[in-house]
Amino acid sequence: MTNLNTLIDQYAAVKAAQGKLELEKKMLEKALADLPAGHYESENYRLSISNALSQVPDEELAAEQKLVAANAIEAYRATLSRQYITAHTIDKSVRSHRIGLPTGKNLAA
Repeated sequence: MTNLNTLIDQYAAVKAAQGKLELEKKMLEKALADLPAGHYESENYRLSISNALSQVPDEELAAEQKLVAANAIEAYRATLSRQYITAHTIDKSVRSHRIGLPTGKNLAA
């Protein structure tokens, strides 16, 4: 049987490293932001930068769309019988992993 303490510590270390790598990636992308679109090479890798234009709603329209969708779903559900909703509802198992300090430990102390 695997040592649970070791698994927890390894998982926490991976999650911490993942966060640091995401931050490092964002910093590197910021450093590369002034390069024009094109292909660049180092001794070991090739970097391709391309620009694409996509149309997305601004914050106001996005909020309106979200509200309209929520209202439409609510209005639709109001037309359904409780029996229909119950017959077409399934239980779904969702598993999450959260990392924190052990009980009784406080970094601020």
